Amino acid sequence: MKDKIIDILKKDLIFFLLSILAGLMIAIGGMAYLYITSYDSSSIWLKIAGGVAFTIGLLFIILLDLKLFTGLNCDLIYMNFKEWYKLILSFLGNCVGCWFGALLIFKTPIGAAVMARAVELATGKLAMDWWVVLLSGIMCGVFITMAVLGNRACKASKGAAMFAVIFPIFIFVILGVEHSVANQVYFALATLGGKPFSGNIVLQTFIVMIGNIIGGVLIPLVLLVKQKLLAKTEKEEELQHPEQE
Repeated sequence: MKDKIIDILKKDLIFFLLSILAGLMIAIGGMAYLYITSYDSSSIWLKIAGGVAFTIGLLFIILLDLKLFTGLNCDLIYMNFKEWYKLILSFLGNCVGCWFGALLIFKTPIGAAVMARAVELATGKLAMDWWVVLLSGIMCGVFITMAVLGNRACKASKGAAMFAVIFPIFIFVILGVEHSVANQVYFALATLGGKPFSGNIVLQTFIVMIGNIIGGVLIPLVLLVKQKLLAKTEKEEELQHPEQE
């Protein structure tokens, strides 16, 4: 029994460390986006360039099989409910990675520009109504699931797999939908930039997490229903038309 507990703790520790790395990858992508758009936050061309830069984080998360909260949501309906705690474990690790990434850059030469842009972005996010935040989180969850499932569907071609990841992530960044982990980068840098950490940040984060989960399970749920219905139809056809001896 003791050995089994130790084995579970080791696996959870590895899972948590991979979650921290995933958060750091998001921080790298998020900081690149902030720095590029800090020159002119209204420029569509800079937003496009920032969106492309952001995709590097998600790409390496999938390539290295790191544990990102939003990426795990698409497997939620297939997970044993006893393993659902891993979603929280992954999110906590992601937050550690995001804050660590923010700490690494805020005193660098580009830190001031990145923090100023983060304050601007965080202020806008916290001003949104809760239902807008929820819907935006759902939309983001759909995009992340598209990236994860698209990558899995294209395993035979690395080029196609990379494109399947990059394009949905690029679109969600351009649209500015709410990603619960990426937001932690912006909130962390905004806090380091002088904006006080508030309960509103915690509340909005929770709402975005719920939205990301809902959006994350939508596509897998439809595919599961399709699979069940097709299997039922095939079984009924076999019963109605048994093979002739």
